[in-house]
Amino acid sequence: MKEIEWYKTGDGFSVKSNFFSPISMVAHIEKLNGVKILAKKSWGLTDDFEAYFEYKGYRFIVETPFVEVEVTVIDKRVPKEIIKEVLEHAANYKWVNPIIFIWAMLRYFLLPFNPR
Repeated sequence: MKEIEWYKTGDGFSVKSNFFSPISMVAHIEKLNGVKILAKKSWGLTDDFEAYFEYKGYRFIVETPFVEVEVTVIDKRVPKEIIKEVLEHAANYKWVNPIIFIWAMLRYFLLPFNPR
């Protein structure tokens, strides 16, 4: 299996790997107890992707600005321990079962574009 490169950023972390989609990362993050996926934006025929989720009352965004998948906090007051919990969970990512991936795609398709 290919190695995933993790980069800590000021407000979250970035993942550099070309062998998984951002939807599979969101589906993996959703397994973290207490995560609620709020919204998803993606545009056909582009690499643009944004998904918003909430964990312990703090909002995060998963996005693909370039080839990386970035996970960043929206609320800059989030405690570092919470960021660490999300990072440690995401770092355990190996793969997402194809059935869970397809189910996630269908569920996320029905989400609003913007979080409320």
